[in-house]
Amino acid sequence: MSQLRINLLKLGVCVLLIMGLLMVFSHSAFPNASLFTMAFYSAAFMIFVLALGFASVFITGEFKQWCLNNGATDTGWLWFNAEPPGLEAMRNGIDVTTLSAKAKPSATSSQVTDKT
Repeated sequence: MSQLRINLLKLGVCVLLIMGLLMVFSHSAFPNASLFTMAFYSAAFMIFVLALGFASVFITGEFKQWCLNNGATDTGWLWFNAEPPGLEAMRNGIDVTTLSAKAKPSATSSQVTDKT
């Protein structure tokens, strides 16, 4: 059995279990309502929750794709205030290894001058 079928089966079982719990709790809250009415409202609530979840996944994916198509580096870096280290140098055509090699001797020379 493929992984997709297994995941869909797990999702179906979870939905049915949550619907059952909703039916039990709602029937205890409204004892005069029929079980069919409680099943209908539970199913409607679960469909709403699943639609909301799928919509949020779709909107998030579309937003990330739009960001990447409009020049964003990586959507994970949207949480930070700056670009990844060395990216601006790479965009300007500067070799990053040259930058790091130039930075290392100046750091050691400043340490030597501080000790003397």
